[in-house]
Amino acid sequence: MTKEKLLKALGKKVKALREAKGLSQYALSDESGIARSQIVRLENGELNCTIATLLQVAQALEVEVKELVEG
Repeated sequence: MTKEKLLKALGKKVKALREAKGLSQYALSDESGIARSQIVRLENGELNCTIATLLQVAQALEVEVKELVEG
């Protein structure tokens, strides 16, 4: 898998989990402490984020980090 495909897959997963929880990007930003602009870039597969950022997103979505990165 290429880096681009991995980032796109991660973004799709984050977006799907966010929508399943009924959260807006603004709400996820508030819950995670991550700027909404970063949430947008993450969901669009444009952000190669740190593990710490993944942890913040996972905690806000109430999932394990591995759920974000598993295929």
